[in-house]
Amino acid sequence: MKNNYSSELLTPLITKSQGIGGEIKHFPEDFIVSEIIDKEHKLDPRLEKIELPGKPGLFLHFVLVKRDIDTSDALDWLTRLWKVERNDISIAGSKDKRALTAQRVCIWGLKEKFESGALSTLDLPKMKTHSLCLRLKEIRLGNLWGNAFNIIIRNINQFQEETRKLIEESLEDISTKGGVLNGFGIQRFGESRPITHQVGRILVQGDFELAIKTYLGKVIDGESEEVQKARKTYWETEDCNEALELFPRFLTIERKLLRELIKRRMNYEQVFFSLPPQFRKLFVHAFQAKLFNRYLTVRWNKHSQNLQENIAGETIKDGRIHAPIIGRKTVLSGDVRNIYEEILNEEEIDVNIFQNPIIQKIGGQGTSRAISFLPDDLQIENVLEDETNSTKTKTEISFKIPKGSYATELLREIMKN
Repeated sequence: MKNNYSSELLTPLITKSQGIGGEIKHFPEDFIVSEIIDKEHKLDPRLEKIELPGKPGLFLHFVLVKRDIDTSDALDWLTRLWKVERNDISIAGSKDKRALTAQRVCIWGLKEKFESGALSTLDLPKMKTHSLCLRLKEIRLGNLWGNAFNIIIRNINQFQEETRKLIEESLEDISTKGGVLNGFGIQRFGESRPITHQVGRILVQGDFELAIKTYLGKVIDGESEEVQKARKTYWETEDCNEALELFPRFLTIERKLLRELIKRRMNYEQVFFSLPPQFRKLFVHAFQAKLFNRYLTVRWNKHSQNLQENIAGETIKDGRIHAPIIGRKTVLSGDVRNIYEEILNEEEIDVNIFQNPIIQKIGGQGTSRAISFLPDDLQIENVLEDETNSTKTKTEISFKIPKGSYATELLREIMKN
């Protein structure tokens, strides 16, 4: 969970409990994510068949189970193997890469293939599909209640009884405070290469050329020498043919961008809009997420450490305090306005930049988000000796959280690392 960029991007820890330390995602199966469509439909990746909700229709719905692969990469494989357009695929939300996950996927245009029996289910090392059916409605982003997690934390230094005690103390502290800060996790910015927010900041300012150059060419520590060489070559030369030779094949988006740059003769705006709509939105949304995390940080450090009482400019929705995610349609007032003005001044961004017409094309109208969340039905399933290291302890915990919230933000408070 450690990342050199975390202090810039993530919210502060707010509980005073000691924390258990340890590590997550040692194996993908240590982090199981089950999409919860509604109270009757939980998509557990360990199940072989699930009855999906909805009336009969023209859209193909199915369960995608993936292991140790990005959602975007898994969907790219679907486009190639089932010969469909990426724009015809929709999901309710992305899932963690280093994990075993299940989610509902929807594709337009496969009704005849499905009914004729010409559509084969996939069973690949990193992904498989099952429970195919035709349904009336398309899936849109946010069409879920939330996610259920079964998580194993390994490499804990404390003995088993002490580990359980520390977890319980953390949970009591979280409950007393009314939850944990509902910040966006590091996954939102890129877990191994946190750069999406930087590209989003550039896009908000309308510079497609620099945005694409940054995404392709900016070198981040931690990537392999091969990848760093490819990025540096593009950054210095902008020679798409040479860069295409150097970028490894697993970097599918980078290679797609390079091919499109060649095809469209370096028309950067056209190249950007050749990307799938859901992928295009990631960048501006990541920049907005960074600003929201900064909002929560400034609110906590300078204005109020009470998560159960709103400050001026925040609203109450469904019993939860919400603050704006700033965008084209956002109206700021009170303390909220003061906080965002401070943040945007630090970013050297004018609030009116979100009125840029390009925002309407990309996404980024602005919305609101709860400032905190509490896990539902959290259970300490077991605390045992860690079989990967007999001198250490492991624990398994399970819980549910609402859509849009990040399990890693809860785990940061429990682990304190």
